[in-house]
Amino acid sequence: MENRENNIGGLHLRKLNRLMISITVVLAVALLLVVLSTNRSFNNLEQATERYVLARKDAADMQAGSDYLTDRVRTFIVTGDPASAEDFFREIEVTRRRDIAMENMEASLSGTTTARYLNAALLTSNQLAEIERYAMRLGVAGQGLDISAMPKPLQEVELTAEDGALTPEEQLSKARELVFDKAYQSAKQTIRDNIARCEEALIGETEAAQKRCTRQLETSLTTQTLLILVVVLVVIAMVLFVVRLVIRPIESLMTAISADKTAEELGASELRFVSRAYNRALLQSRQNQEQLAYKASHDALTGCFNRGVFEKAKATTRGRAQAMFIFDIDHFKAFNDTYGHDMGDRVLRKVAQALLKNFRTEDYVCRFGGDEFTVLMVHTTSAMRALVEEKIHRIQALLQDTADGLPPITLSIGVAFSDRPAPTDDILKDADTALYLVKERGKNGYAFYGDET
Repeated sequence: MENRENNIGGLHLRKLNRLMISITVVLAVALLLVVLSTNRSFNNLEQATERYVLARKDAADMQAGSDYLTDRVRTFIVTGDPASAEDFFREIEVTRRRDIAMENMEASLSGTTTARYLNAALLTSNQLAEIERYAMRLGVAGQGLDISAMPKPLQEVELTAEDGALTPEEQLSKARELVFDKAYQSAKQTIRDNIARCEEALIGETEAAQKRCTRQLETSLTTQTLLILVVVLVVIAMVLFVVRLVIRPIESLMTAISADKTAEELGASELRFVSRAYNRALLQSRQNQEQLAYKASHDALTGCFNRGVFEKAKATTRGRAQAMFIFDIDHFKAFNDTYGHDMGDRVLRKVAQALLKNFRTEDYVCRFGGDEFTVLMVHTTSAMRALVEEKIHRIQALLQDTADGLPPITLSIGVAFSDRPAPTDDILKDADTALYLVKERGKNGYAFYGDET
């Protein structure tokens, strides 16, 4: 009881203040995290776009570098101009557009399909570069150029014995074939195809990255919008809390006191405490009144209505469809004398429970006095006689059960219907007349008024 009294419930205003501060801090942190997430998603989207631009440039540089080498080697073989050879080796060793493009690609898109295609293009281009060097060396020999005037890497290329034995015309012809034949053109096409695949893969990967970043950005913005809405709702809630925790509870308590009704336990803990104290006092007052009313209308031993209630019910239902019962416990005095009054009280309570169990709540089950009970069964006519007899049999069967330690109990029962034949002016008197017939027959049975007159 003490724990229940202490457990008033509701929020203290001080606790509410702490709660609102905590909620505000949580929302502020959540908003900060969402803003950071939004910025991160935007940066990722920007980086994906930047990677795409740079990767497209790398692919273009790979193609341009490869085409430049082809142009320089062909020009040298056709013209014998040493400057073309110098341009060729400057591209390979200094400018290095192809290698730099591949390095950039590996730095930003390592392990991707885009990088693999570009690397395949570089490998094919490097293979062609070896063929191109050898073709230029054949061109030097075929055109009778001074090898010492050529770039050092070209000086280091050695012809095979077979190619060295060819005539200058044959050497020049073979050099041209190496950089103009179908095999060379096929390798160049392979480079172009791989670069094209590289660009296609780059577009696909970039679109996927952009879509992913866009979804993340949309989610972050949606979350941010929701959090802002929550902040607005929290502000509204704070206003409502003041109304609910202070203003409304006070008004409700004042209304309840004025109307002498139970007050709702609303609002802050302090106001709930006041409401509970008021309700407790009001409840105690009502319980006292109910107990007085119950004692005034019920039999203390059996819980049935007392004779006063019976007389009122009989008067108010006069002239309506009903059945009147009188139950008399057979040999009750002898039972009391044999087993004692305590057992006699148990018998009375058992009979009362059997009657209460088998009649409706709207019927009036009363202890009329001593060992005699009466029941006023409302909304009942003689057409329902079979139902009445069934109730009587169930009651008799319950009283024969000795599992509770009591001996078998028998009843003498008189019944009179409101629509009985040859009635007197008192239905209770007619039910008593029927009870008298049962007792004349030896008790332990029932009779209906009008069956035997």
